[in-house]
Amino acid sequence: MRVAAASLELVELEGARRGLVLSISDEDGRVGVGEATPLPGFSPESADDDQRALAELPGALGPIDLPGGAPGAAPAATVLAIQRALAPLSSRLRGAPAARFALETALLDLLGQRLGVPVSACLGGHRRYEEVQVNGLLTTSSALPEMLDRARALAVRGVGTIKVKLRSRGQEGFARDLEALRALRREHPAVELRLDANAAWSLDEAPRRLGLLAPLRPRFVEQPVAPELLHHLGACEVPWAADESLAVEGMPERLLDAEGCAAFILKPAILGLLRAHELGCRAQARGLGTVVTHLFDGPIALAAACELALSLPRAPLACGLDAHAGLEAWPAIRVPQLHEGGLIAASDRPGLGVGRWRA
Repeated sequence: MRVAAASLELVELEGARRGLVLSISDEDGRVGVGEATPLPGFSPESADDDQRALAELPGALGPIDLPGGAPGAAPAATVLAIQRALAPLSSRLRGAPAARFALETALLDLLGQRLGVPVSACLGGHRRYEEVQVNGLLTTSSALPEMLDRARALAVRGVGTIKVKLRSRGQEGFARDLEALRALRREHPAVELRLDANAAWSLDEAPRRLGLLAPLRPRFVEQPVAPELLHHLGACEVPWAADESLAVEGMPERLLDAEGCAAFILKPAILGLLRAHELGCRAQARGLGTVVTHLFDGPIALAAACELALSLPRAPLACGLDAHAGLEAWPAIRVPQLHEGGLIAASDRPGLGVGRWRA
């Protein structure tokens, strides 16, 4: 397969955020799409960085040799073909994971269309499970009545897992968060509760705070301490999960065997699509849970993250892939993997399934 043409379109979003939609076409006229929407303050790069990284693509990509055999066979060969094609761009894409995510998505979209299979099959082969649950998202920065109202709305939709971001800081802030979580647990005793500390705790205070959270029975707490310190945390009264640490060079390998680590939180917009899939497979092989989540991206990146969730060897835990308010700033594109009742399921369309980009 040869990439004959490429185009890049800028989408102005709320505030200072901007998205980029990449469209690439092959010699037969098929079009694959990808998206780079770095999140200021979280992504290591800006939209300008991604735009520079994705410039002049057709002449920079290496050849893309399709795997032989039946459609959907040999996903490892499909991934290898994309890795070889991207090799000439390695220096340009270094430090721009959202650009890599966009390019990998667009190439997998094209290959899926040529092979007649969804992106999840290109990544992971034959489908092993039919659907994945999504988790709801709450934050302690909301007033308690508002937080509880949102939890009730999630329950009505059939969402059985709630993630709560712990936004308060300091000892008094943590005490307020603890009271809010106790109220949430009293009202929803059966919900699976997950918490996210956003790397805000010190290595000394994290074990004590995890002990105070233990009576609430959270499945785990995401990223309790700074990314480069997480492997030092060890076993605590509440298990913990790795998020931002996975982007630190060499850290995933340490965390695969770290005592106390319960799950890897996979953000393809930060890790790249192929790297996120690789880490998800390795984590599951070690018995760790996996969660795929968006970075409040647009619809194309969200569809790609859903395909990632459907491509792993085992079904991931409920994923952070629910529709979000930021999608309203984008041109209306249906994400075919998202279904009613908080479910992700295959679209049964080849490639990414979203069709051509039309601004």
